[in-house]
Amino acid sequence: MTENPEIRARILDWQKRYNIQDGDPAIALLELVQFMGGGSAPAPSGGGGGGTANVSSEALAEAMKTALLPMTERLTFQVQELQQKLEQIDFDKFVKQIEGYHEGIDYCTKKLDVIKKETDSLVVKVEKTGSQISPITRGAVVTLMAGAGVLGYVLRVIFNG
Repeated sequence: MTENPEIRARILDWQKRYNIQDGDPAIALLELVQFMGGGSAPAPSGGGGGGTANVSSEALAEAMKTALLPMTERLTFQVQELQQKLEQIDFDKFVKQIEGYHEGIDYCTKKLDVIKKETDSLVVKVEKTGSQISPITRGAVVTLMAGAGVLGYVLRVIFNG
């Protein structure tokens, strides 16, 4: 970039402070100013006093225009592309589509509420049925045990007796 170690150190400090990478347009501008100025580059501001430049204000303006023009053209092109894409969007259709999604979500939410209520009702019915089965099961077991005892007594009397 520059041959002067003091200016080079200030530029490196400036790059570090503002997180400017080597390929950044600001570095390209510094190199352009150095090239147009015949080998010396201005010290970055904030470094306190320092470097001299042999660059006229016209040359500096031309260098900045040369460095900034491609960025401006690229930005203009991107803005035009964005504008074209925005013009292609049918916002009324888009809004209706979003409303449709919203209605679908509302429908699903209501359907889930109905399913939840039906599930809760089914759980209550299963619990009620389970509580009714429990006494029947106990009664059936007691009846089977009593029947088996009576049958065992009858068989004992028949075979022993």
